[in-house]
Parts: sequence; structure tokens; C-alpha cells
Amino acid sequence: MTKSNYDKFPFVTVHNAAHECVVGWDQIAVQLQNAIAKTRTKKPIVVVECYPGVDELAVMNELQARLAPQLPVHAAEAYHLPEKIDKLVAPFLGGDDPVSGHVCPLLVNFFDAEPLWRFRRTIDELKEGLVLIVGCGASLIAWGHILVHADLVRREAQQRIRRSETGNLGANNKSHAANLKFKRAFFVDWRVADRWKRPLIKRWDYALDTNNPHEPKLAHAEDVRRGLEAAARRPFRLVPLFDPAPGGGKEDYARCFDGAPEDDSLVLGFGDLRFELPAIDLVFHQPRALLGETVHARFGDEVPIRFNFADAMANFEPLNSGDGWREERAGLPGRELIETRRHSFTKTVRHDPHGGLNVLNLVQGDEAIVESPGGRFEPFVVHHAETFIVPAAAGHYSIRPHGISVGQELATIKAFVRT
Repeated sequence: MTKSNYDKFPFVTVHNAAHECVVGWDQIAVQLQNAIAKTRTKKPIVVVECYPGVDELAVMNELQARLAPQLPVHAAEAYHLPEKIDKLVAPFLGGDDPVSGHVCPLLVNFFDAEPLWRFRRTIDELKEGLVLIVGCGASLIAWGHILVHADLVRREAQQRIRRSETGNLGANNKSHAANLKFKRAFFVDWRVADRWKRPLIKRWDYALDTNNPHEPKLAHAEDVRRGLEAAARRPFRLVPLFDPAPGGGKEDYARCFDGAPEDDSLVLGFGDLRFELPAIDLVFHQPRALLGETVHARFGDEVPIRFNFADAMANFEPLNSGDGWREERAGLPGRELIETRRHSFTKTVRHDPHGGLNVLNLVQGDEAIVESPGGRFEPFVVHHAETFIVPAAAGHYSIRPHGISVGQELATIKAFVRT
């Protein structure tokens, strides 16, 4: 049996990064101090916007100890009382049902007008000295000279919820049942935070990776955006998640961009350092390049596309064939949103993405290579069971056996949104 060459730690290399990605609070503070000095103002304002689940107090304490702000502000102190927030979000949670709920349309309703106004007045009246604002919604308190986004992937957020290390946004419920906290995060917290995040990505000065609390990483947002732009124009893989397969094993799959709690993450490579951020950041920053104009126009920033090995168990019907390849289509009803195709091949198969996002998995064979006939991206090698994504902006592409698989029959499963 051939030894698996499955890559468990895929990443997108950020070529020609203009700045250094740093690790640890001491180096992070040095970077921020240099940025503060460049503002050339007597009252610099540093805003650290946090995603739900980030340990805000730890971020505040670490930065406060090193930056010595004249005025530290924790955004949560401007929220409504937890009891009021509980009542405010209750209509979206479906009671004690562990699953049902409704997407929350709230924007700034977490904030109490009186303390919000008081913080703004205090900042305005301060004559000089550093102002440090940290927390979810921090950017709503003041515009700021330096904007840092402290991010967290949902996989890690769930683990912190499960370990009772964190509760919900504006709530006092760390000890509550994990499934109810998950549900509230899914229908309320992440939706609200995403609405705060989406317009800010283009304004970020720095991005802070807080997934490992013992190894925080700070990258210049210019380089992060460059990495996101690169990912949206070439095949790439997300950090794999694993679910039990029907046969008892574990297989890789991508729950792509549908807002599922088990949100996959994207890793950017800065030299030897790996910087992890939620895959939804890519959707928010590069929606049309990633999804395609038609899909984005229909679904916006959230595409209900899922793909796993269960799709490979569906019945398939012959569709097309050519020199060294054949194509089959899953026998699903025409009203199904997702089209699923299976390609079996010993030679090159050409794929037309029709201007949309494709999600694929190499379900048979050891190794294949994905290439751009027009040279839009560098050749991309995939291995057995690896799920990979081909963005709309990558254009036409081809897949053929590679390496030890040359001369063998391979197969891929491809999923895309019907338009």
C-alpha cells in the first residue's frame, strides 16, 4: 500500500511580503510602537477590533503593560447589561431548541448609548497620550489612527466555548451548555461581528492571529490582503476538517463559505511563519474573484455550498467522454442547488468553471496536477483525499495524473453552484 502523502497543513505563500510577520507580545508591541510614532500626533488612538471568542482581557492586559496607554478602553464596558442583551437576542434563538434559530439582523444594538457617548467624550477631551481601545465593536467607539483586527477561526472559538473559557457576546454565560452557546454564536455573535468586520478589512493596518494564545502573531494588513488576493486567483486548500466516513475512517472535506459553525480556515505563509485566519475573510475581501459575478450576485458573501465524501456515494449517470477521460453527473433532482460531477481520467481533463467557484476532491489515485492553460496560476499538485478550491478568477483549468500516478486512472469529484 502506498504511503499517504496527504498534506495536513496546507497554506498559501505570500510572495514578496513588504513587512515582517512577528510573533509574541514583545515583538508585537515593538511593531505597534513604531506605528504609533509614525502617526506624529499627540493623541494617537489604537483600535484593536476583536472577533468573538478572542480573549479580549488578555489582549488588553498584554498591550497595556507594554504600550502604557494614557486611556485604556474595553469596548464591552459600553455594552448593554447582559440581561438586556439576553432579551434583545432571544427572538433569534428559538428557545431551548439546540438547533433552530434565525439569523440576527442587529448591528450596533449591543451598545448602550450612554456609556458609548461617555467614552467618546472622554477620548475627545483627552489632550494628549495614547488611547487604546480593545474588544468586539471597538471600532464603533472611535475611528482611530491604527486599526488592528484580532481574529479567531471558528474551530478554535468552539473549543473555547466547549472548555467554558468563553461565553457569548455581551453575555454572562460561560458555564452554560455548550450547544446553546454554539447556537447563539452561530445565529447572533458571528453574524454581528461579520457585519462589523466586512467593511473594515480594507482599512486594517494590522491583523493579529490569536488562535494560539501562547503564540500571537502580528502581520501587516497590506501583506494579509496581498495573500487573500493571491488565494482568490489560484487553486488552494483550506485547513482540513475531518468527519467520520461511512466506512469508519476519516476523510477531508470542505464546508465552503456557508457560514457553518465548523468554519474552515485559511493559512498564509510568511516565510517560515504560518498565519491563520477565517476563510470568510477571503470571501469578504475578494467575493467576486472567488465566487464569480453570477454566484456573488445571487448569494452575496455567503454561498450555500457543501462538499464531502457523501457526495461520492450518490448515483452517477454518464454525461461526456473524451480521450482518456469520462464525465458523470450525480443523479440529483434538477432543483438541487449544487451540481456534482465525477471525472475519471488517465490523461488530461479540461474544466470550464463557467465563471464560478469549483470545489474538488481527488477521490481516486495518489497525485494529480492542476494547471492553467492560459498561465493564470502556477501548477498546483494535489494528493489523494485532498479537497481543493478553484476560484472563479482562476479561469479554465486542467487536471491530469502526476508523479507516481502517471499511467493510472484517477478520479475527482467536483461541486459547483448551479446558475
